[in-house]
Amino acid sequence: MNLKEYLKELNKLIALHPEVADYEVIYAHDDEGNEFQKVNCIPALIPINNIEDDRYLEIQEEGEKFNAICIN
Repeated sequence: MNLKEYLKELNKLIALHPEVADYEVIYAHDDEGNEFQKVNCIPALIPINNIEDDRYLEIQEEGEKFNAICIN
């Protein structure tokens, strides 16, 4: 999912339920939802190797072009 798609979904959610704009933002550690954490950091641009393989994401060497947004 890209940022434009993500923002579109967030905006739809806020339009349907305006109160969610004040909710805490959390993320799941895994697909099964075994653990949740708050999103604590401001989103940052980062360069990631092999972005298509989401199991083994690694930050590229300095000077590489940004291709992802990290939320935490």
